[in-house]
Amino acid sequence: MSSHVDEDAPTVEPLPVSENNRRESPGLLSVWLFIVAALVLIMVVIGGTTRLTQSGLSMVRWEPISGVIPPLNDADWQAEFDSYKAYPEFQKINREMTLSEFKGIFFWEYLHRLIGRLLGLALAVPFLFFLVRRAIPNGYGWRLAGLVCLVGLQGLIGWWMVSSGLVDRPDVAHERLAVHLAAALLLLIATLWTALDLRALSHGQTRVEGRPSRWIWPFASLLTVQIIMGAFVAGLDAGRIFNTWPLMHGALFPKGIGELSPIWSNFVDNPIGVQFVHRWLGLVVALSGLAVAVQLFRAGAKTQATALEVAVLVQFILGVVTLLNAVPVALGVAHQAGGTLLVVVTVFAAHWSLGGARRTENAD
Repeated sequence: MSSHVDEDAPTVEPLPVSENNRRESPGLLSVWLFIVAALVLIMVVIGGTTRLTQSGLSMVRWEPISGVIPPLNDADWQAEFDSYKAYPEFQKINREMTLSEFKGIFFWEYLHRLIGRLLGLALAVPFLFFLVRRAIPNGYGWRLAGLVCLVGLQGLIGWWMVSSGLVDRPDVAHERLAVHLAAALLLLIATLWTALDLRALSHGQTRVEGRPSRWIWPFASLLTVQIIMGAFVAGLDAGRIFNTWPLMHGALFPKGIGELSPIWSNFVDNPIGVQFVHRWLGLVVALSGLAVAVQLFRAGAKTQATALEVAVLVQFILGVVTLLNAVPVALGVAHQAGGTLLVVVTVFAAHWSLGGARRTENAD
């Protein structure tokens, strides 16, 4: 049997493998980063649960590798519990705690750290794979490397936070808790933004000018301050006092709001002042979010506008209900999850407002 080759047929030179990869990879990279962002969101929610269940100091050692293996038998559990007994939280607060109760708080901190490790692997391993395959589009290598570094930094910040409660105090420093949460949300925002850019690149989208964008930085600034104040509220247990709304036990400015000196420290270290700022700034954020939603709707972004409107209203209502009920765990977790989802919705709306694609697609 013979074969015939048409010598007159045009010869097609295939693109180098690396060029094919660069052209085909943005869509796959964006899916990967959306999955990573979902992991970050889950980790933030579990971190909130860990805080609300007072579980964050149950693991008193930072063991990035060996810590993956939990206690496997009664002797291991007793050794872990004995280690916990040597630190302030047990000695000052939980002296009556049983081994069974310790296992309950250990679970949340262990789960939080385990997902942190999975998150690191979910970022680093695919990044190295795509890097070796030369499948990362121009201009994105440094951004993806930055995400890998950021998740590593987040682990260090987490231990820095935990260590503040292992010396002479039975809880973590609230300002370190705020830094830990802010770093997690920065990772979430950067991951989502890069994923959205890559999705736009995979669809061949070009930047659209003229969309309303002046709202982004003012609203983002308000939301950032509100999230930091929320972390202060959580760290100081400020949500369990003045559980009335809108007034604080009948007063707009409750007694004790200015008892610290200098005056600004009342809005960082004084639970009364911290709750005062968080509750009223929450109202400002809600009204601002609704105003932004109106702008987006008029500009044609009906989906983004509706999502922002729903997210900001649900979060505000959750905040009030959580306060009125003195922050039960379920409502507290829902409130933190709502805040994180509001950040996600804001990122999608901001990306649309800035044109939906990078200004330059080929920059190195």
